[in-house]
Amino acid sequence: MFRKCITAFLLAIFTMISVTPTAYAVGTSSKEPQIRGEGAYLIDVLSGQTLYMKNPDEQLAPASTTKIMTGLLAIERGNLNDIVTASPSMLNPKLVYGTQIYLGPGEKMPMQELLYALLLNSANDAAVTIAEHVGGNLPNFVEMMNQRAQEIGATQTHFVNSSGLTEAGHLTTAHDLALIARVAYQNPTFAQYVRTKSQTISRSKPNTPIQMLNENKLLWRDSSVDGIKTGYTAAAQNCFVASVTKDGRQFIGVILKSPGHEIWTDMQAMFDYGFTQYKGSIFKPAGSVISTTMVNDEPVNLLTDQPIYMTQKIDEPNSVLNLRVVPSSSSPLRSVNEGQVVAKVEVLDGNTLVRTLPLKSSRTILPRTIKSSTISNYLPWIRGFIIMGVLLLALLVRRKVVSNRRWRKQMQLMGRREPNFESRD
Repeated sequence: MFRKCITAFLLAIFTMISVTPTAYAVGTSSKEPQIRGEGAYLIDVLSGQTLYMKNPDEQLAPASTTKIMTGLLAIERGNLNDIVTASPSMLNPKLVYGTQIYLGPGEKMPMQELLYALLLNSANDAAVTIAEHVGGNLPNFVEMMNQRAQEIGATQTHFVNSSGLTEAGHLTTAHDLALIARVAYQNPTFAQYVRTKSQTISRSKPNTPIQMLNENKLLWRDSSVDGIKTGYTAAAQNCFVASVTKDGRQFIGVILKSPGHEIWTDMQAMFDYGFTQYKGSIFKPAGSVISTTMVNDEPVNLLTDQPIYMTQKIDEPNSVLNLRVVPSSSSPLRSVNEGQVVAKVEVLDGNTLVRTLPLKSSRTILPRTIKSSTISNYLPWIRGFIIMGVLLLALLVRRKVVSNRRWRKQMQLMGRREPNFESRD
């Protein structure tokens, strides 16, 4: 009964602190926001272009924003229907301390409920349990985290644990974290989790936390904010990754190592700057011909089935994105099906890669059959033999004609007439 009262009280508090959604009105100051965090980044999700940055490549401790990667890998590599068993690691104070749901060794929970504990409540014991289940052990899962970061392009990120607790070498940058968050949020399952305000989970142990409350205060205050993750340690200070969606546009903001509660207003100031000072447009609509390739000496158009978006500063000259086509294979294509992915296009803002999209074939080209290939290969020889045959026949005919003429002349000289083989009555 007491626990239910506490839960109701906390929900009431979160409801009371909710305010009217921020009005991102056009006409506000064009000055860049003064973010008090050590590092900050604002990215347009659709175009991938940067709208604001502060010390974007400075390596900083990410605290529990680390759990963005942990949650993404759990969804990508794990199974939400798995029943996960907590290991004796739950008793290791070097691995598990701080925010917890107090998992006990041998306790079983569905993966989908552990993710609520991870992404809403930021439970460190849930982070370790998920890592051990998905990776087999914690070091192997951390290796998976670092490999996935490299695939995303977060080259200045190095994870040492799955929770974000302070540990030497556990670092990221505001830029890298924005890239990771952008990829994670594009996973619909992940997005559903991080936009959830509260969720009750089931527990087999009595007197343990069951109400998971999202610690993202802007999620409760502003209806246009729809994720993602907060974090805090004494070393990392306040960290925050947030997503905002309004009028078909979505931004992801990152603030690292902020000294205090101003992180909430700083994030809203960064969002306000993006909405009022930048506009989005379509650079290339879906179905655009980006390039052409040759298949069996026939041209095939390469199309993008998604729009290529562009973000640019309002009242500034239109910028142009650079497109770089990268074939899927270095070998010549012998056949292709309509809609088959045969290349990719890299979208660059200057020299910065902001997005990569697949390119698909506009039509089907069937492979040449063995018979047609053989005829095609020997066609010059066949033509040559035919020409030689015609010339030889013509020579023989000419020789026969000349021979007949000579015979007739000889008969005339001898005073003889050619025999007449006509019948007589």
